[in-house]
Amino acid sequence: MSQITPKKLSQNRTQFTISFSDEEVAKTEQGVIAKLSASVRIPGFREGKAPADMVKEQLKPEAVFEEIVRALALPLLQTLPKEHTLKPIIMPKLQVESAKPLKVTITYVEKPNVSVKGADKIKITKKEPKADEKDVERMVQYLLRQEQQAKEVEREAKEGDQVTIDFHGTDKEGAEVAGIRTRGFGVVIGSKTLLPGFEEALVGMKRSDEKKFELTFPKDYHAEHLREKPVTFHTTVTKVEEVTVPVFDDEFAKKHGLGESAPAVRERIGASLKEQELSADRERRERELFEAIRKATKVDLAPELIEETERGLFLEFEEQLQQRNVSLEDWLKQTKKKPEDFGKEMHEQAEKRLQLRFGVEQLLADRTIEVSDEEIQREIKAALAGAEPAEKEKAAARFQKGTEDYEQLVWRKKVEKLVEEMLAA
Repeated sequence: MSQITPKKLSQNRTQFTISFSDEEVAKTEQGVIAKLSASVRIPGFREGKAPADMVKEQLKPEAVFEEIVRALALPLLQTLPKEHTLKPIIMPKLQVESAKPLKVTITYVEKPNVSVKGADKIKITKKEPKADEKDVERMVQYLLRQEQQAKEVEREAKEGDQVTIDFHGTDKEGAEVAGIRTRGFGVVIGSKTLLPGFEEALVGMKRSDEKKFELTFPKDYHAEHLREKPVTFHTTVTKVEEVTVPVFDDEFAKKHGLGESAPAVRERIGASLKEQELSADRERRERELFEAIRKATKVDLAPELIEETERGLFLEFEEQLQQRNVSLEDWLKQTKKKPEDFGKEMHEQAEKRLQLRFGVEQLLADRTIEVSDEEIQREIKAALAGAEPAEKEKAAARFQKGTEDYEQLVWRKKVEKLVEEMLAA
């Protein structure tokens, strides 16, 4: 008979050490070999009829051992939590301590003790939305640029002209800098689209003119390899066009279906910009709130729990890379990250995700936030609103009470209520 010894560990873990007798192992091995013999072909014998010792010789010892451990431990994985009234929150961890005699450990992780200190003191400041005349004017100019007319001219380029150019860049040694060469690029002089000094250098140039000039990339440039790097640009003008921009008046507004008058359009633009600011500020406040909750959460996380969350994060990240047709190895090379540094980042992310999850759970319990069936049914109706009639019934089955999708919907609605309550404080 197997001998089972339970032991309470820190971080709400219970570990069982199970020692199996040689008789149990031998009997289980016979059953495993009999099961595996169906897939082993031995000349002179029908499938499943060869002697056990001959079958065993054809099998990999590690495969047989793995099956023995699985056969002996699987029933225990299910019965131990019931016998010891455990409520594990992740799959138990099975580990072989010794092969002969066979000894394994099974570790169960229950929900850790959680506290959120000072949650009532969390205050996230709300910014009042504003859209000044400069913001509105920028949008007006954007609308006008969509309708501007350009006419090619045979003269020197000046402020306001659209110039089409070919260019490339070289370093101090005269070698071409990768990622800069461009053909047929159009830019309006004075639009501040290119590096400071670039558009100014185009003033006075005509079609077919060539010019080279040195500029230094800013320290916050998006391409890291170019930051604060001096580059000599070799530029050729292929076209100069005079740009005519329409006037933003009532006629323009009516003609393009923007509104009855220019002032009304400006007012609507201002209101839209304020809405965008409100939305952006709401997202900022939610991010700051969740971070404040995470930092206020005190929880002693079991290593097994962190490991499982790390695996989940890794699979999510790997899936994102696959969608971009990039392998993890290539990504590490591109970002110049060491595997150990990447692993450390994943570990830290896992800890933070768990802290936030348990902190939010605790606040939902402390504040007894609940949602009614009517609220959930409204959410389900909204979720199914866009589904085709033929798919609606099938989709509705996913949201039956007790299903995973239903529980996720309940959780999301509770979190929404928690966020509203804490942001309103």
